Amino acid sequence: MDILHEFLTPFSLATVASAALKVLLALVLGVVVANVYRWSHTEIAERSFTDTLIILAMIVAVVMVVIGDSVARAFSLVGALSIIRFRSAVQDPRDIAFVFLSLAVGMAVGAGDPTLAIIGTFLIGGIIIGLHQWHTIFSAKTDAILTFRVLPDPEYEQIYRPVFSKHLDADRLIHQNTTKSQTIELEFHVKLKEAEQWILFFQELTALEGVENVKLTRE
Repeated sequence: MDILHEFLTPFSLATVASAALKVLLALVLGVVVANVYRWSHTEIAERSFTDTLIILAMIVAVVMVVIGDSVARAFSLVGALSIIRFRSAVQDPRDIAFVFLSLAVGMAVGAGDPTLAIIGTFLIGGIIIGLHQWHTIFSAKTDAILTFRVLPDPEYEQIYRPVFSKHLDADRLIHQNTTKSQTIELEFHVKLKEAEQWILFFQELTALEGVENVKLTRE
């Protein structure tokens, strides 16, 4: 009964209400960050990642409320969280920036500075959308993201390299991994010599023996 009475005192209720408002504000701003990510992402955004941005903002806000002004709590939380290991590889550096933005929003809200959290969210979000529009309007029409799979041959590069040399002005390997079917999936950032040759380049690459699942995404 003493615990219940203490919890129901006006001070405790005010504290609970303040914490709840911080979590709700973190939720709203997390949704804004997730939508900015979705609008500025060239490909279909993964639902798990956008959900993570929202959840992360709320969790960090709660963590900041728990820490408060206690240095001991801060060190305790750092020690507890240090045992966590994340095995999901982040392929796009932009994703890291959005994770840090979500963290910063949650920290600002939890630290009791909602004005900074709101201004930072909308200002940085506006800049990100502006950068995306700028790249969309002024980016070269010869750039694209190319993905395809090849057989696990030590000299698999010799299969597609002649087509690359014929049609591409430049190429850069972004990601490489082995699929469940034991094929090698490659992802390139490519720049075509002539913008009108996209279809021909795609057809010649698809026609190669040992190359499959060719996907070409214009930037």
